[in-house]
Amino acid sequence: MEVAMRPPHRPLLQLFLFLITSSFYPTIAESESECSPCNHITTRMNSAPTSTLCRRLPTLGADLDLCYYNTTTNATIDVAFSATLPSRGGWIAWGLNPRQPHMVGTRALIAFLMQGASVVYTYNITVDTKHWCKPSPSSIEMDVIILMANYSGDTGRMRLVARLGLPPEYDVKRLNHVWQVGTKVVGSSLRRHNLNLANFDSRETINVISGQVLGQRMINRRILRYAHGILSFIGWGFLLPSGIICKRYYRIFDFIASGETWYLVHKTFETGAYLIGVTAWGIGLYLGSNNLRSYQAHRFIGIAIFVLATFQVMAFCLKPRQDDTCLQHWNLYHHFVGYSLLILTIINIFKGFDILKPPRAWRTAYIVVIVVLSSIAIVLEATTWIMFCRAKPRKKEQTTEAKAQQTRPASP
Repeated sequence: MEVAMRPPHRPLLQLFLFLITSSFYPTIAESESECSPCNHITTRMNSAPTSTLCRRLPTLGADLDLCYYNTTTNATIDVAFSATLPSRGGWIAWGLNPRQPHMVGTRALIAFLMQGASVVYTYNITVDTKHWCKPSPSSIEMDVIILMANYSGDTGRMRLVARLGLPPEYDVKRLNHVWQVGTKVVGSSLRRHNLNLANFDSRETINVISGQVLGQRMINRRILRYAHGILSFIGWGFLLPSGIICKRYYRIFDFIASGETWYLVHKTFETGAYLIGVTAWGIGLYLGSNNLRSYQAHRFIGIAIFVLATFQVMAFCLKPRQDDTCLQHWNLYHHFVGYSLLILTIINIFKGFDILKPPRAWRTAYIVVIVVLSSIAIVLEATTWIMFCRAKPRKKEQTTEAKAQQTRPASP
């Protein structure tokens, strides 16, 4: 009978794999332990959780862990929410809204440092908060069974932990939750958080049982913001100044200076800029419909750009004939509106960068576009003046010669 021989290196390989896996095991166990909010609450439930959810939230560097228990008439959840405090005097907040994922109507748990100790209170966020009234601690209709907080001076992160009994109107399959961080607390009254997009986007609807984020509205809004920025960049930021350069310096280039070619090129640039820019403007109006009090300067400048650009497009249809006496006034109006548009566009695109906070490459790319177009305009402007100065003596000689021919007596 043949005996199968085991390769002599197999025990060494098994030992090596055992050592590798055992070295990773504590890390995995620690991450799972940290993930479950049940481990942050010493008082255990009588049964295991029906489901757990561990999630890095998409904004403000926040983390959320949930344990859901379906052992009573009303659902019970254990919550562990953490985020980095903007400063030691700041605050973090997490809450539920029974109607929609908005700030107003949220029943919030808010943690901060008071005289060096971590405290957490319940707040009912009413519509008065939207009118700059400072929220203060108040009772909420949820059954707050456990509520505590702790702060790590090493990491600067504050964690709040709670066990909540949810009333029937809170559907765990469509749970609207909101989170936030703020910079200052006076006593127990909160000061307003920053008005950045990350702060406005700190809301979701989740299915606690499946762990699924419901709806793609916030994702779609982020896509629309980037579409708004890219279209504004192309339309107002590139095509508009290119059309202006073409109009001002077309005489230098023989291939477009003849006939109406220059006018068609100029009209094509400006019409394309208008169509793309107005599309970006419409997207911007939709995005700003929920935050009318935010980014007012960017909004009003955008409206002014749309109005002036519409006047410019209408001017193509209302341009006087070459022999019309009002042509000079029309040219002054057209040039003034065009250069005003250019200035407002540059200002508003930079304001858009401050709001959207895209990757730094976006701002760098736009600055490069401005520098390149400005350099082209400066070179062409210098060329125009050189051509003008060279042509002026010739024109003067031709004028003098024409006058001399007129005064010269006719030959007999």
